[in-house]
Amino acid sequence: MHPISLITLLTASAVSVSASSVPAHRQRQSSVNPEVIPKSFGVTAGQGKDTVQVGSCIGAKNALIPCYCPPAPNSPEFLNKLTTALTNGFIFSKDQVAMPITLDKFNDGSDTSADTNKLRATAMIQVLQNFNLTTKGVGCPGVSVPVLNQMQQTGVIAARGSGDE
Repeated sequence: MHPISLITLLTASAVSVSASSVPAHRQRQSSVNPEVIPKSFGVTAGQGKDTVQVGSCIGAKNALIPCYCPPAPNSPEFLNKLTTALTNGFIFSKDQVAMPITLDKFNDGSDTSADTNKLRATAMIQVLQNFNLTTKGVGCPGVSVPVLNQMQQTGVIAARGSGDE
């Protein structure tokens, strides 16, 4: 075996051992914890298509919303965009839409306080309202996610596994 290969192999082994010996809650997080996200946003995309305003569907309080709104709470696209925003601390730039919570705090499932849940809801709403992540305000309006609006007001996460309302 070539000496450089042996050193590389030993270094890689040492890194993997040291990373695995660090408790999971102390390792750098790289994705959103789906357990702190409601199982439903209260509206399902594509429901109640409006015949007058083509491309619109019915959201909460009979408000018209884009038919692609909202994505499912477990949608990989939503989770990836939320992770990116929480990791960066902002959606577009530090001068525009700042995230109210860090990825680590968002993911802490042991923190079920109303204040933290309100911050989680605000972060999710901000990402949804700016869903294309290139143009501020282009995405899903708040009326497409009544469960998150309620969570933002009360700090209470909707019952786990509840269906659309």
